Amino acid sequence: MPFLNSFLEDRSLAWSLGLIVVYPLLMIALGEALLRLRHRPLIHQTLRAIRNLVMPAFAVFILLSQVLNLDGEQTPLRIAQTVLWVLLIHVILQLANQLLLAREQDENNRAHVPKLLRDLIRFALVALGAAIVLSTVWGADLGGVVAALGVGSIVLGLALQDALGNLFSGLALLIEQPFAVGDWIQVGDDIGKIVEVNWRAVHLITREQELIIVPNSILAGQTLQNFRRPQRLHVELVDLGFSYDDPPNVVKQVLKETALNTSGVLTEPAPVVQTISYDDSSIGYRVRLFLADYEQVPKVRDDFMSRVWYAAQRNKLNIPFPIRTVYHQPVNQPTFEDLVAERVLKLRSLPLFLTLDTHELEILARTSELRNFGQGEPVIRQGEQEIRMHMLVRGRVEVTMPNNAGVNVAIAALEQGNFFGESALLSRPSTTVNIVAKEDVEVLLLETQTLQQVLNRNPHILANIDSVIEQRRGGSSSPSPGGAPGGGSLADKEALQWRNGKIAHY
Repeated sequence: MPFLNSFLEDRSLAWSLGLIVVYPLLMIALGEALLRLRHRPLIHQTLRAIRNLVMPAFAVFILLSQVLNLDGEQTPLRIAQTVLWVLLIHVILQLANQLLLAREQDENNRAHVPKLLRDLIRFALVALGAAIVLSTVWGADLGGVVAALGVGSIVLGLALQDALGNLFSGLALLIEQPFAVGDWIQVGDDIGKIVEVNWRAVHLITREQELIIVPNSILAGQTLQNFRRPQRLHVELVDLGFSYDDPPNVVKQVLKETALNTSGVLTEPAPVVQTISYDDSSIGYRVRLFLADYEQVPKVRDDFMSRVWYAAQRNKLNIPFPIRTVYHQPVNQPTFEDLVAERVLKLRSLPLFLTLDTHELEILARTSELRNFGQGEPVIRQGEQEIRMHMLVRGRVEVTMPNNAGVNVAIAALEQGNFFGESALLSRPSTTVNIVAKEDVEVLLLETQTLQQVLNRNPHILANIDSVIEQRRGGSSSPSPGGAPGGGSLADKEALQWRNGKIAHY
């Protein structure tokens, strides 16, 4: 076996055969692994970097050092070693970055990895790799380098003291972790949502979509308020003033009900209303709204403040002007007869009462009540008792009813001129649906006993009401007699459950 022995003794020939045979096989194996692991991004990206970067550099290093037998002191071999080390460090950095990002994107892990921590790990790996390359490849004396850096660090420390102050402040904040990306914080007079934390500063986005950059040194030296810690629950304070003529207990009850009907306000803990001051022109009240998240504050506050006006109008509460109003001329306040005349005109505009004479309309108007509701407010709630007949003078409402899963679904939409609350005429103990204002609406509430007397004297109107009720039972959307729309169109197939033994009266 002299040929085999000579082949084994000739290392250059053996390494050459390895490059020709083994290297292609390894590349094919890595390519096959990439195809099989393409649904696992972390492993796939690491293997791809090894195959496309590290393996070719390693092959060049073997070619120079083992096949061509270049001396370790020669520049081409040192350059090849340096490139190989740089590519290895690049792969390790990429793997570390992917591991940290995978941890950050884990839905079960709420603690985001700060960018500052990623930067520090990247810097440490680069410094370690540079030390290895300088020491093993280029034969540098690291002791001398460290001594030179020690002297130079004094000069750099004096020149970069502000930057270093931000860096060490960022490290202190990273260790303490008083906030995380996504938190809403207040620093001084600035309030914003944290979008980035790096070695120098924290980046905030305000509600006005403006970017604020706060240096870490300032954060470390100021009082910081975090609106999402220790819990995301937020209490929003709203101060209001009502007239001295309005009983405080009535005002507090109205404000609490309005808060509970505002979307986004928690029912547990329930809103709290307190009397806080007696001012020059009003009694001051403070409403504590409990919200699930501080980010909802503008929307919930706007919705609540808008609904307060409608609730005050319905309950005849007065929100006085915060100024002194002097009238130089007597103001003609509308009399009760003026209000009756106005309501007669509104009743006459309704298709259901087109055939009634003025006398009958005046009878209804004298015992009626005019109410306004804002968009999204409940007009009637399911299970509510002592319902009165509601005539829709202006606006649109939506009729909803819970399905088998307990979720409210729309079953009809009623336009101006229609009516609801007919359960008052059917001797029903309570209503079976919810009526919600789809826009600002105005309704006339008719007193039940007076309405029944008028209907007894005008049976054709009672027949029209019965016709509309029958159409609603059948889900018809055709106009009812007298021009009033029938029950509206069904909005969801799940709403058909009210036709199967659960007849909706609204």
